[in-house]
Amino acid sequence: MKLQESSRRSFMKQTAVAAAAAAGMGARLAPAEAGNPDIESCGSTWERPPKQHGNNLNLIVIVSDTFRYDNLACYGKKWLENLETPNLDRFAKECVVFEDAYPEGMPTIVIRRTLYTGRRVIPCYYFRQHEPVQLPGWHHLYNEDQTLSETLLEADYITALVSDLPHEQRPGRNFHRGFATYQWIRGQEVDSYGTAPHALPDVSDMVSSDYLDNMPNLGPFLSQYKANRNLWKQDGESLAEIVSRTAIRWIKSNFDQRPFYLHVEMFDPHEPWDPPERFLDKYWHGSYTPSFIEPPYSTIALSDEIKQRFRANYAGEASCVDYWIGELLDTVKQYGLFKNTVIVFMSDHGAMLGEHGQFLKGPDKIRGQVTHVPFMVRTPGQQYAGKNVSGFVQFHDVMPTLLHLLDLKPPKRVTGENAWNLVTGATRSLRDCVVQTYGWVGAARDHEWNYSEIWKPEAHQEKFSVRPGAPETVYKPQLYNLEDDPEELTDVADQHPDICKRMSAKLKEYIASGKGMTYGYFNQKPSLNTGEVYVKESH
Repeated sequence: MKLQESSRRSFMKQTAVAAAAAAGMGARLAPAEAGNPDIESCGSTWERPPKQHGNNLNLIVIVSDTFRYDNLACYGKKWLENLETPNLDRFAKECVVFEDAYPEGMPTIVIRRTLYTGRRVIPCYYFRQHEPVQLPGWHHLYNEDQTLSETLLEADYITALVSDLPHEQRPGRNFHRGFATYQWIRGQEVDSYGTAPHALPDVSDMVSSDYLDNMPNLGPFLSQYKANRNLWKQDGESLAEIVSRTAIRWIKSNFDQRPFYLHVEMFDPHEPWDPPERFLDKYWHGSYTPSFIEPPYSTIALSDEIKQRFRANYAGEASCVDYWIGELLDTVKQYGLFKNTVIVFMSDHGAMLGEHGQFLKGPDKIRGQVTHVPFMVRTPGQQYAGKNVSGFVQFHDVMPTLLHLLDLKPPKRVTGENAWNLVTGATRSLRDCVVQTYGWVGAARDHEWNYSEIWKPEAHQEKFSVRPGAPETVYKPQLYNLEDDPEELTDVADQHPDICKRMSAKLKEYIASGKGMTYGYFNQKPSLNTGEVYVKESH
């Protein structure tokens, strides 16, 4: 896969906009659109992260999109008893396992803004996008953001990104900032990688006519996916393989260089759930046609066989990801990097697998199956190997935690906490509650309750459609008792109005605390004297 110097066009499939539509319609004006700001208030100044030197440990971060926490034995009972993830299960025994990790703003791109900058993003702002996904918080990095890659670049690290995440590659995105080299792996979802013919090919091998009738935009999506698959299949059995092999080649070429930071984004097991047959065979013994690789974002009636096939497809994807991450970790070991490298495995979010009759993610699904994620850190010497650490950790804590392990200080814009203090016992808790938003729906979670409601009623989101053309529905607040119902299967909001009120207050308090903090600019502030753009140096 060739190094590509610029982003390429990709676009979100219409069925994914189902979830986006559930939360992304409403606010029409971003704050900057409200007036006509003068040059003094337009734009921002980016400050270069400070020059510093740490302990020169390497850093490898592996992020697997839509990888549920209960795919792994270290988090207790697996959602599927015979699910095979031997490589990550073995790796977990060498790691510190954070038991209570959750994203803050969601989904994909909103999560990366937090993960890459160590900075909270709630409350999110809505900027109209040049793409189908229209969600508050779904946009590229602000000009003034300081990323982990930029920070490590200033600390004389070689920085590299390998990613098949299609949303990072869209024109105008800037998530490769600070990476000295970056390689985009093409062909996920409906990335315009292959050329889908105008006369759409038959997709009856993938979906039944009845299912297609319920999802009118699925045909073009599957046609584009087929065209993509025809291309990338020439390079590997799955895109997980291509990502892994690309990262492995980079390690083989750079393992003995000065300290490096390698960030690997693996979009699988994100849908389409289309695992190689050798992995699907572990979980599916029925008919192979149609394959039902694309679950619905909306809640629709499905036969038991179709539900079972979706779960088998996902299990096959998870096992495929585990296999290729295992190959990557074997290379790390082969080149002696375990002794001088901090290695992270994590996911951005999970997915519903039939709970509540639902699949995938969405603003109406801010529950543990979607929001509880694996987060594991292996350090040289394995001082705390196999230790499970409780206490809420969120994604803006990742950057300061990893910089601490590299003996480096975070930039001043970082708002997250050093979660390693939970490991050493320096503190017992970073926070007593986590707040999350997906579009205009927000949730507050403590160790006893998970509550969700519309957090911005003025955005007119009391009613929304979960997919284009579907009837509008009213979002009703949800409440789950995590002690009695850890899988969050029974909504008890009507039974506990007092709890709903208390959790709503926590949600609103957190959102209010971020006002003025999470808005930014996409352009640099010009110099008033010369008209030249300037960058303030930090020494």
